[in-house]
Amino acid sequence: MSVSWRFAVKSLTNDPARWVQEIRQLPPCFQGFTLDCPYPLPQVPASTLSELAALREARDLTYFVHTPVGRIRLGDPEPSVRQTSLEEVKRAIWLAKQVGGRLITVHPTPQLPPHGRQQAEMQQLERAALAELCAYSAGHEVAVALENMQPHGPFPSGYSDFSDLFALVKQIGQLGVTLDVGHAHLASLSPSMLVQRLGRRLWHLHIHDNDGSADLHLPVGWGTVDWAGLVSALWEIGYHGFLELEFQGRAAQLASRRYLETMKLKCNPTPKHYGI
Repeated sequence: MSVSWRFAVKSLTNDPARWVQEIRQLPPCFQGFTLDCPYPLPQVPASTLSELAALREARDLTYFVHTPVGRIRLGDPEPSVRQTSLEEVKRAIWLAKQVGGRLITVHPTPQLPPHGRQQAEMQQLERAALAELCAYSAGHEVAVALENMQPHGPFPSGYSDFSDLFALVKQIGQLGVTLDVGHAHLASLSPSMLVQRLGRRLWHLHIHDNDGSADLHLPVGWGTVDWAGLVSALWEIGYHGFLELEFQGRAAQLASRRYLETMKLKCNPTPKHYGI
């Protein structure tokens, strides 16, 4: 099985006016760029949209869109909050469509204090909202992927231990997963096992390291993530997507890219069939 993947980096700012400058300074070995959206997402000038689209064509880039963590509440019991969140994500999908973006990553709804209150209702509302967004995004040729979150934070545990996330992916056929490797490591989950379990429902990867104690967003190899296992699992499922490096510092990004590419060249496991 021939396996290839490419590398992306996220914008350093959520200011749309500065995205074009960042892309122009992007080394050619990075073929993906994630637009980190502010909240609320303003109307991006037509001139900026045109420049982003032109740069994508000229540099053969793939764009991704990342919604703000914690600000989007698709499962909120308050109808006005939920509707505002839906409209916000739809604007981000429209932005992706205008610049030729491929995928938008969204996050689960934070819990209401005390934790667990109205959780069953929130899960149902979130499922309905995600299904609506997937239907909307399909008409714009943009994929929707839900990200796993770090444990012991404001998000329900089912989105860190994957119990709720797996259930949603089974229930919504058009929903994919953005696997955040650092978050999975904090939850004491094997990223390679998750890759095998997700199979073709794995649509994007957030790459960063940590020592298992905090969400440090370190370069690859600076923590205790099993990168060899992850690379082997990606090979086994035939992953052809992007690895988005979610840490700053161009030198560290370049070194991490080389590290993972070298590891892939040494990897030649037997292809297997996995997936939900």
